Amino acid sequence: MTLSATDVERYVQDGFVVVRNALDDHEIERFANAFKRHPPLHGPVPGVYPAPGRYTLAESCMADPDLGFVAGHPVILDAARALLQDDPILTAFVVYDRTPGGPSIPKHNDYKRWRPVGSSMNWLFTIVPLDDFDAKRGQLFVSPGSHRLERIRAAGGRALDVDAAVVPDDDSFVDPQLKRGDLLLMNMHCWHKAAANRSTEHRVGFFNKYAAASCPPATGYYQFSDAAFDALPPAGQAAVAFHSDKPIAKARVLLQRGERYLLLNDELPGGPTFHERAIPDWDLGNYIAAAHAGLRERVKVETPWLTYVGDYDEGSSLARVYAFELNDNGFPARYVGEWLSADEIQERARFGYEADAIAAWLDPSCTRGKGISQAQARVDQYAY
Repeated sequence: MTLSATDVERYVQDGFVVVRNALDDHEIERFANAFKRHPPLHGPVPGVYPAPGRYTLAESCMADPDLGFVAGHPVILDAARALLQDDPILTAFVVYDRTPGGPSIPKHNDYKRWRPVGSSMNWLFTIVPLDDFDAKRGQLFVSPGSHRLERIRAAGGRALDVDAAVVPDDDSFVDPQLKRGDLLLMNMHCWHKAAANRSTEHRVGFFNKYAAASCPPATGYYQFSDAAFDALPPAGQAAVAFHSDKPIAKARVLLQRGERYLLLNDELPGGPTFHERAIPDWDLGNYIAAAHAGLRERVKVETPWLTYVGDYDEGSSLARVYAFELNDNGFPARYVGEWLSADEIQERARFGYEADAIAAWLDPSCTRGKGISQAQARVDQYAY
């Protein structure tokens, strides 16, 4: 099953498209039975399951192959590839359960500069309901054309800007009438909302997210476990950019000034990671607050944003490396450390991956956004 040219055109125009009967009854039953083995208790749980609310199953639940198989489902991946115009990379594997009496969700879009699942410059939802999303269980409403991609623009430097979203009118939302096994593919900027669950049944669906391979999340990827990766079918494994059981212990920053990069005691500056928790949610992986803390303490500088470069081995742990290019507008104070060329970095740097990080940062085929901390996002995620 492949998308037609008309389907692709509809997605470009409306910000979403529906593939009917994308998963058959056997596949839905397999997933639904596996879901019963995994209480959806990840993230900020609103009550004692299954009290009325919306509950999340996420993290590395796809280590169960009866759940994880959908991450490599050919219909889902082929459709995502056609719409992203790139290889799809799994950024989130999520199952939502809105229990009987669970409340509605107000209108919103999910481009979020502080979230691993929201900060790529090109990503989409793949939503499959396990039962009909009807007036009793609660429809998922979408606003055609609300994605407004002209808000994405180049402003100099290696990362794109995104202007504040245009909020659609309430009467612009439509019900795509999602049925059990249908597949809704929705652009990251498309506004949507959900009705309350007024039935006596659970409203369950999986809401996986895929980013274009050339557009990594600005905060860095969510870290899947090795067990979750190993349980995936080959197509699903090909869609995972990062997995490890090693902790990400350091958040480091590749600071660029012209053709030189800052090295401090033979290391990229930064500091130990921590989970910020200013905006509680399950999708951990944003270590920009930790990187900022390390820069303030060791380099006496704070950048307005950072963008993800990669994750690199430092022995028993990993380092998440971000980057920022300095302009000539800062006060010309002396920086702690040394500004070195890429060749000098390769000779001097402690761990050996630093030259690879520079090459990744300079790669013109990679499209980057601007990532911010949760605390910055609470003020205004578009302000920096």
